[in-house]
Amino acid sequence: MKDRLIKSAGFTLVEMLVIIGIIGILASALVSGAGHMKRVAERTKAQRAVDDVKVALNLYLQSEREWHDILIDRLETDYDVSKILARSKLLDLVVPDDPATSTSLDRFGFLDEWGRKALRRNPNITGATQRGEDGIAISDHRIQFRLDANYDGYIDAGEGSPNGLRIRGSVIVWSRGPDGQDDFSSSNPKARQRYPYDDIISWEHAKVMADQ
Repeated sequence: MKDRLIKSAGFTLVEMLVIIGIIGILASALVSGAGHMKRVAERTKAQRAVDDVKVALNLYLQSEREWHDILIDRLETDYDVSKILARSKLLDLVVPDDPATSTSLDRFGFLDEWGRKALRRNPNITGATQRGEDGIAISDHRIQFRLDANYDGYIDAGEGSPNGLRIRGSVIVWSRGPDGQDDFSSSNPKARQRYPYDDIISWEHAKVMADQ
């Protein structure tokens, strides 16, 4: 009787394989879920940065009544643009006098979450054109913007709007996303319906397309 109880207390090979399979499925689900949550967190931070820049530029226009020449001449939040916004206290930026010797995450301009992550991983990067571990130049992760330079209430192709769209507003802002590319810059008309892929934008694309 004792021997029979000892034999029945173990697992068969089939049972062990089933258990291992279930553990594998659960582990895969946990890893996949963690990766998804990480991507969501990154996009949330990037969206917040895009919104912050849009608010800052709108406040600048309300305060100064006109765009600074540097803002009109630039298309992205590089070092000089970031310095203006930091000086105006419109964005919480740490813009150093000498970017090459600084460890500030804002030393090459206002970067999106993927650019800041690249600098955290490699704080020895000394130039905006240097590439991070993902092979993307730091400068490609700067927050992009376009202004209503003629103050007519719209940003259009003449002012460099994405894909020639006519967008209502004083400023539009976006992040190129983790790949550092403007996914909506394709000349293919069908791409106008599909963008912005992984880009983070400050305007309602569907609404803009309906108005075209």
